[in-house]
Amino acid sequence: MKVPLFRPKLGKEELVNLKKVFKTGWVGLGPMTQELEKQFAKSAGVDYAVGVTSCTAALHIALQALVVGEGDEVLIPAITVVSTPYAALYNRATPIFVDVEKDTLCMDPKDLEKKITKRAKAIIPVHLGGHSCDLDAILKIAQKHNLYVVEDCANAQGALYKGKPVGGLGDIGCFSFEAKKNMTTGDGGMLTTNDEKLAAKLKALRWYGSSADTWKRFTGNTKYSWHYDVAELGWKYNMNDIMAAIGLAQFKKLPKVLKVKDKLRAKYNQALKGISWLETPKDQPYTKSGWWLYVARIKNGWRDKFMEYMAENGVTTSVHFPPVYQHSYFRKIGITAYCPVAENAAKEIVSLPLFASMNQQEFNYVVKIIKEFSPLT
Repeated sequence: MKVPLFRPKLGKEELVNLKKVFKTGWVGLGPMTQELEKQFAKSAGVDYAVGVTSCTAALHIALQALVVGEGDEVLIPAITVVSTPYAALYNRATPIFVDVEKDTLCMDPKDLEKKITKRAKAIIPVHLGGHSCDLDAILKIAQKHNLYVVEDCANAQGALYKGKPVGGLGDIGCFSFEAKKNMTTGDGGMLTTNDEKLAAKLKALRWYGSSADTWKRFTGNTKYSWHYDVAELGWKYNMNDIMAAIGLAQFKKLPKVLKVKDKLRAKYNQALKGISWLETPKDQPYTKSGWWLYVARIKNGWRDKFMEYMAENGVTTSVHFPPVYQHSYFRKIGITAYCPVAENAAKEIVSLPLFASMNQQEFNYVVKIIKEFSPLT
């Protein structure tokens, strides 16, 4: 049997929405994008949402909108994907890497406080794998030092922190709809905020820095107007209605997807209990749902051998993520760090298959192969 790490849950609902877009002939940024933004903002408990091409784009313009730039420092957890520190680098700021908590692998507030200098301007906590960060502690530190908080919610569609949706608790939230996420638009992302001025600036930055995108110019007058102004350096980062059509169908499925993944996570925890060399994830009581990953730990230095064995038996696994500063690019540009908790965890963590369309046969097979693993043979 072949079991992938992820599999998107796509079907006729997405095709129905795409047919509507094709029928109108408006495939760029338009009414579908606006509708997804409206629905997403409501679910996230915020006033504004801005659709973009990726979470990478979202993080980039989030820092730009907050006027983070050269000479500033942005505090980032050691375990994340490169998009998070890239957002700082794109804005000519310096990423400062913060160690993670041993149990959640999210940003450690204690190490965060130690790493803050006079040049610090913003914090980007990452809700890793769908487990929310300790936001109360992080927001308290941010307030104390007058720092912006940009929540990286790329892993965390539907995740809750103390009953409140992530993405609306900091200054800006950034979400990913990349192919493997809990909901997808193929690629794509979303920014969330309660600040009207920030929302307007983000909408301008995603469309060349323009005062009015094409859809706004098309619908804002009795006839199409070509008049607009470009007031600052912007980017071509806008979501389009093809992406949004898929996203609207996916958004309706998200509650069911999260419910299924909650059950799968609980089933993994029960099925893998008692294996001496494997540790199941530890969840803090303040977080709920939104699981994108199931991250186990393989003890005794057996992680790589375990992954090889799983691959030999048709089960895909991965590592999310090695300390990001260990990539050669960061050494090349002279950025180094030492985060011992992250570095030790990176030798043990492994992501197991977790997706809403995973059937009982696939689940049973993954568990069977895990239990058959014998590192000493």
